Amino acid sequence: MKNTVVLISLGGTIASIPDSSGRAVAGALSGKALMEQLNIHSSGPVEVVTLYQKASNSITTDDLLQLRALCLELSQREEVAGLVVSQGTDTLEDTAYFLDTSLMLPNTAVVVTGAQRVPYVPGSDAGPNLRDAIKVAGASQARGAGTLVVFNEEVHAASTVRKTSSYQLNGFGSPGIGPVGFVDGDEVRLFKQLQRLSAITPGTQLPRVDIMPVAVGASPALLEAAVASGAEGLVIDAIGRGHVPPDWVEPLGAVMKSGVPVAIASSTFLGNLAEVYEYPGCLAEMVALGALKTSHLNARKARLRLMLALSCDMPVDQSLFS
Repeated sequence: MKNTVVLISLGGTIASIPDSSGRAVAGALSGKALMEQLNIHSSGPVEVVTLYQKASNSITTDDLLQLRALCLELSQREEVAGLVVSQGTDTLEDTAYFLDTSLMLPNTAVVVTGAQRVPYVPGSDAGPNLRDAIKVAGASQARGAGTLVVFNEEVHAASTVRKTSSYQLNGFGSPGIGPVGFVDGDEVRLFKQLQRLSAITPGTQLPRVDIMPVAVGASPALLEAAVASGAEGLVIDAIGRGHVPPDWVEPLGAVMKSGVPVAIASSTFLGNLAEVYEYPGCLAEMVALGALKTSHLNARKARLRLMLALSCDMPVDQSLFS
């Protein structure tokens, strides 16, 4: 009977204890201690695995690969209905999208959650978010829906969710898209499912891919320095519809000519890239040189997908983001 949810605890604010300084020590609680402190109960069995006890800024790409392997292993157990990953919120969307774009689990729900407030203060969202995540992970409608982020009684798709506040309880949203579902007490309601890109099975290591942010007067020297120091791919966090400063064109062309793939993302919250302008540094010019458009993905998520593709030597072309 598929009725078991497994909590995989990685640490973060949700698993914090207070320090003598008055500041929080993120990830100090094990998953078991977290469940006990929050007094979490569920209608079905919940198992707990403490994979890491880290602040989210310390999570590495090797950690993500190990997490994926564990999720894959647990999903093969007949009784496991869903998996909940709890971690710090700063890189929560990265973890969620990595799992979404590297796993295809038609019979297992995958849910990621965390907290904006430490579990020991009044009004903490740690308990409510974890309870809701376990409910969603146990819901049959969540199986095969891709990785979901449960936060503040909302359910979001991993491909569109963003951390939208550094401290407020409604810390996550999907700008312009909205949630794919809600949790209302004991009721889990998923009312839409977004189209997903194909899953990529990673190699043994994720290669380095750097994000280059565009801003007024930003130097193209950063591009050359990134490649010279070992970056095997670049994601340009471009402005508007996918544009860069005119003096970036030549060095970007040289980077691509050397065999290093370049993907273009938009730094805006909403809207596709589009080749609708014709001037130096426009998207059309970049595409003509061989740059890849990342469609609706932001730079952090496009970076993960490019890393996955490079790790397993699959062709890196426009189909990667289509």
